[in-house]
Amino acid sequence: MKQTPFELFLDRLDPAWRDDQLAFFRTVAGLGTAAVEELAGRVSRVSCPPGLKQLVLEFSYYFPWQEWIPIVDRILRHEKDLALFDTGVRALGRMGTPPALECLRALSLSRVTPGFSEIVNQVLQESDPAEAFLHHFSRLLQGSVQPADANEGAHQLAKLITADSFGALRTAVDHPDPLIFRHALKLMGQVPSEEAAAFLLAYLEATHQEALQDREVRVLLTEFRSLPRTEVMAKVIQMLTARWTDHPAQPLTELADLASGNGDRIQSAITRLHACEPGVLDAFLLDTLKEALVDKPAHLAKALGQAGEAAQRRTRRIEFGMDSASQSLATLAGQGLIDAGQVIPVLAESLRLGTGHAGAACALARLVPPEAQDLIDLVLDQSDGAIRGAALEALGERSDPGLRYAFMKLRRDAITDISDRSLWHLGQLPEAVGTARAFLADEDPAEVEVGLRFMAMHKLEELVPDLLERIPTETREALLVGILATLGAIGSPSAVDPLVNLLHSGQAPKIQVAIAEALRDLGDANGALALCAKAEELNSPTLRAIAVEALAKAHPTPENPLPASRSNVLIKAVRGGWSDRNPWPLRRRIADTLLNVHPENSGVWVELSTLFQATLDEKRPPGAVSPEDLTHLQTCARALAQLASV
Repeated sequence: MKQTPFELFLDRLDPAWRDDQLAFFRTVAGLGTAAVEELAGRVSRVSCPPGLKQLVLEFSYYFPWQEWIPIVDRILRHEKDLALFDTGVRALGRMGTPPALECLRALSLSRVTPGFSEIVNQVLQESDPAEAFLHHFSRLLQGSVQPADANEGAHQLAKLITADSFGALRTAVDHPDPLIFRHALKLMGQVPSEEAAAFLLAYLEATHQEALQDREVRVLLTEFRSLPRTEVMAKVIQMLTARWTDHPAQPLTELADLASGNGDRIQSAITRLHACEPGVLDAFLLDTLKEALVDKPAHLAKALGQAGEAAQRRTRRIEFGMDSASQSLATLAGQGLIDAGQVIPVLAESLRLGTGHAGAACALARLVPPEAQDLIDLVLDQSDGAIRGAALEALGERSDPGLRYAFMKLRRDAITDISDRSLWHLGQLPEAVGTARAFLADEDPAEVEVGLRFMAMHKLEELVPDLLERIPTETREALLVGILATLGAIGSPSAVDPLVNLLHSGQAPKIQVAIAEALRDLGDANGALALCAKAEELNSPTLRAIAVEALAKAHPTPENPLPASRSNVLIKAVRGGWSDRNPWPLRRRIADTLLNVHPENSGVWVELSTLFQATLDEKRPPGAVSPEDLTHLQTCARALAQLASV
């Protein structure tokens, strides 16, 4: 069959050549949609050159004819090149017709590989936001049946939320599937409308009441499991009568039927009371009474077991709902979509009655006025450390000087992490130096220790003179050791000479070690050298081991090596620390430290490696050294031998 001019043109086409690319665009544009059929056949072949496929996709982008849709769709279903895929997807987006958008929706479900899915979802969002919302909302509704699809749907919905999203999400919040419910509730908190904020406040209040009833249900479940069936019936009827006597529905006939002792009348009353939409507790009592009417030995026990499982699922849903709604309301209040004065009392009540958890505490901490110390006490006096910690972080993020009271309150919390975080946030407020001086001036040693932690944490160099001045007059050993450790943590070079001068033979060994460790922690090269000299003068193996650590800290990188002139200082300190009466704890310590030293003179490693090997070759009684110590030293010796061989 004779070829058409267009077919001959395509046969001779070189897609990589610029002139042929321009000719392709002119030719196809001149032929119009008549060219589509021939191109469709060619690009569908396995042998189709990538360059021709690229030209077709680029042309379909600039000339978005509807006839391209099936061709582009066929290419994109299996295209592995991300750039080509991007071009084709954007071509479908420019076409913008229902068939083109339907292709995009199908691609968002089939091309879920990272990179490809982001392109499709972005183009969907740009082409028709409303239609994209409905598409991803339908994916969310797959729920626990297709969790990956539901999660991706929720992720994409978060980019499409508007005030108009309220209606669909309002329905999804009530969905029984926990995955759908959780995503919908979190998304509701992103709806920028007063309507959504009012809904969440009402939801929080209702869930708080549900939590109170759920707590009572779990108590009754434990009690009912230990009672005979007849006693369960009597107690349930008694509770229902008491609860429904003043009910607005005034179910007098139903209450009379419950007390009749007639099984049929009781069953009828249960059905009618269920129609009044009872709460969690009343529904549980009615269901329990219904099961208790069945006079079979194991029937009620099985029903209570199922009720217990349902209670666990309900409790998890309630806890998530309380936390999520609380956090969302705090965010919406910050955006001015609801008055914080409406939200705070509900959050506070949930914490007082124990229905609120970390989310409620965090939300209240975000909204509480600094002057409301009773509310601050409420969140920070919670027995659960996770709740206190969450509230503390929310308060800290506000960086409000008015919240100093809150951080001071937790400065000595039983959980170290919480007390440390409170001191950290306290130090971010103005007048950190003044706060530290107030701690130091306190007569309570525990407060002084808090102040030392505070100064070390924030490296308050302004306080170094105060600390040095206090050392000669401090008679309490624990505080003196703490002051020295704080000087080391602050790391001010101005402390080097005073600390070196403090170190002498008349001190208790614990104080000598504390001074040496402070000099080590300063990371100062001159301080490390002075410590080596003092350790030699005092003839202390422990101080020599610390001196080795000081040299390592002062010369931590190849860019800041230990000068060759100080190599002998290092070797002398190592040998001095190596010969303690009980040497192995210090030997392990020195060996670990040496692996972090960076000497300028690599000959150091030869002598140290020889020392290690001589120690390993020593004859010693069986059991004199633990296998762990020997193994550890052997490992370090091999490392030093490798360094010595370089």
